[in-house]
Amino acid sequence: MKNKILMLGFAFTLLNLTACSEKKDAVTTQDPSAAVDAIDTTAAVTDTVNTAAIPAETTTEGTDITVKGEVTEITNGKDGYMAKIKDSQGTFYTATISIPNMADPKQYRAVKVGEVINVTGTTFTLGEETGIKVSSLQ
Repeated sequence: MKNKILMLGFAFTLLNLTACSEKKDAVTTQDPSAAVDAIDTTAAVTDTVNTAAIPAETTTEGTDITVKGEVTEITNGKDGYMAKIKDSQGTFYTATISIPNMADPKQYRAVKVGEVINVTGTTFTLGEETGIKVSSLQ
């Protein structure tokens, strides 16, 4: 009985030592400079973006803009909604309309698909479209 307990204890200790040494080996074999190289490589790739392919009429992010157009789609949200607007040139914008973003909260109102609205706000990039954080709605 004593021998069985000793053998089990020895086997358990040997198993623990083996498991611990495998974890240490895995940690020590990682090359910390590999992560730095990956970041440096990514930075080099993003620096070589072909800016000639970007259309000249693309609105830069963070500029103030006023757009008049027809509402083509509405997506309701928690404290407002997003309205997709098509202007007279056929350009689509996604207007984020909510009470907290309005300069005058009394201007906030619900709009309907097909309604022509005039919005003013700050631009942001939303995929391939220009988004507008609306501060004024007429």
